[in-house]
Amino acid sequence: MRSSRGRLAVGLLSVAVFSALFGAALVTAPPAQALQISPIYDSSVSSRSDFTQIKSAFNQAGDAWSNVLSDNVTINIRVSWGSVGSYILNNGTLGGSLDSLYGYFTYSQIKSWLKNDASTADDKTANQNLPLVSSVAGNKFVLSSAQAKALGLVSNYNSAFAYDGYIGFGNGVKYDYDRSNGIAAGYFDFVGLVEHEIDHVLGHFSGLGDGYATPFDLFRCSNGAPSFTSGASSFSIDGCKTNLANFNSTGSGDRDDWASSPTSTDIQGAYLYPGVLYGISAADITALDVIGWGAKKSSSLSLGLAGSLGSLGRAEVANVPEPSTLALLAVGSLGLWLLGRRRPA
Repeated sequence: MRSSRGRLAVGLLSVAVFSALFGAALVTAPPAQALQISPIYDSSVSSRSDFTQIKSAFNQAGDAWSNVLSDNVTINIRVSWGSVGSYILNNGTLGGSLDSLYGYFTYSQIKSWLKNDASTADDKTANQNLPLVSSVAGNKFVLSSAQAKALGLVSNYNSAFAYDGYIGFGNGVKYDYDRSNGIAAGYFDFVGLVEHEIDHVLGHFSGLGDGYATPFDLFRCSNGAPSFTSGASSFSIDGCKTNLANFNSTGSGDRDDWASSPTSTDIQGAYLYPGVLYGISAADITALDVIGWGAKKSSSLSLGLAGSLGSLGRAEVANVPEPSTLALLAVGSLGLWLLGRRRPA
């Protein structure tokens, strides 16, 4: 399944029926000057008997990203249960996310913003190896609202959106909110699920096949060369010389998630499995780093990072509307455009 972002198309997380066990991850409180994930719960969540547990787990997931990303911005996320935004989640669906998007931008603009924002060695490598093509996906790019904040294009107080993204969770699923003693058999790691959906809201998604592209699409490779298709096989930031992660290519899984298996522990895999404790991997951090976020990479981080990057795990599905349903509205003096995308019922 795929988290469809800010186009307002729904993204869902597939349920995989296997179990495994992974050691507990430790998460520390975020520093004062860092990314802040601000969840706003609607009544479908706040009225639940397990609301306190949900809040605690969601905050752990937000803190995990705050510990590895340095941008001093606040990302506002509307959180619901049984739906995401205005879209109902099917019973048994783990979760889904929506993003608010700005667009359209040219490839030249995207390159300029990424280079101006560069702050890490990976940023430098990525910028030096950006594709030379002048037109990708019709030279039409979009940014998630969260990315626009990270790049300094809009501020916390000058945004066109009440919410930078939406995250919803499904009914008919057993969630484990407490990962201190691992994840119980038959239950899904709720913190890992939230980390996955936050990652999408922050900009880890593709527009290929939908008539436009995203900064993340600039780092897709196939057979050692850039590939601007949803069939790309790997993620690389050095001109396709080094494969940092494999893209999912199976089932209904999202093609911008990593490949998945029952033993995967990466939160951004295409499928989540019950009984598995998931963590943020180096590839997840790098992916956000090179698309506009400042990454803090240190061996001293107490965040439980996932291990193997060979076969990462989880999936989503997106119902994508035709281009004729897109609505473009001018926003502010920055020359940014708001892309509102609605999925037909």
